[in-house]
Amino acid sequence: MPYGIKCDGSVYIWEMDSMDTFSEKSLLSLGDYYVYGLIDPRTNLIFYIGKGTGNRVFNHEKESMNSPNSDKLKLKTISEINSLGLDVKKIIINSNLTETEAFAAEAALINAFNYVSGAGLTNIVAGHHSAEALSVEDFEKIYGAEELREEDIKHKILVIKINKLYRRNMPDDELYDSVRGVWRASMNNAQSATYVFGVYNSLIVAVYKPTRWYKCKEAPEKRPRQDEILTPQTENRIFFVDEVFEKGCPHDENEAFYLGKSIAGLKLNQGAQNPITYLNPKL
Repeated sequence: MPYGIKCDGSVYIWEMDSMDTFSEKSLLSLGDYYVYGLIDPRTNLIFYIGKGTGNRVFNHEKESMNSPNSDKLKLKTISEINSLGLDVKKIIINSNLTETEAFAAEAALINAFNYVSGAGLTNIVAGHHSAEALSVEDFEKIYGAEELREEDIKHKILVIKINKLYRRNMPDDELYDSVRGVWRASMNNAQSATYVFGVYNSLIVAVYKPTRWYKCKEAPEKRPRQDEILTPQTENRIFFVDEVFEKGCPHDENEAFYLGKSIAGLKLNQGAQNPITYLNPKL
């Protein structure tokens, strides 16, 4: 049986490091769905939030053991913890939820944690049918923005979502580097686009007109994030250079028109994990 159980409101923390399943009695008490967190014992901070049923909360460590070389940040974090002879701490944040309630609670917690600087969640996506947490200023800017219509698209556009890279009032050069690369994308498709949109939660926060696209291995001195070591998996990823922007020239007429508008009303898969998509002129 588990031992050392602490209770703090609706949050129960198990400190028994060898525990990898619930008892039948606990499973009944959990109800149909629950929301849980994984805690790094080195920092005592939550690094992953999820929803589950049954023994789901224990499965991540098993997944890490079966995929020791995974690139998933969650699994890499677990592997680092286990390599030190430590165990991931697990908390039940809320239990006895319906599936709908669990989805909503998971999404709300992920949004709140991700908004707090340095929270460091390893979740890949924000949550089920969920937008990110926003300041009231950003909410007004995004949802109060004029919507771009299909008939407004006069050029082939490469759209790059930079939700996790963007922050309010970031310097122009940092915004530029956040949008221009490096990306896992088709060079031919990228070169066919006239403009590149940097999009944050459907709002067009940056517009560039690439002068040239490069593969990382071709021009390492020009690529952003030069401190990153190239690997066989990343050396063929691509980035662009906008020489007009780099010279400090103002936006052209089309860039000025697109900038600050919302793409929320366009037929794009806004929730897709792939940060890159395309817009084509309406024929």
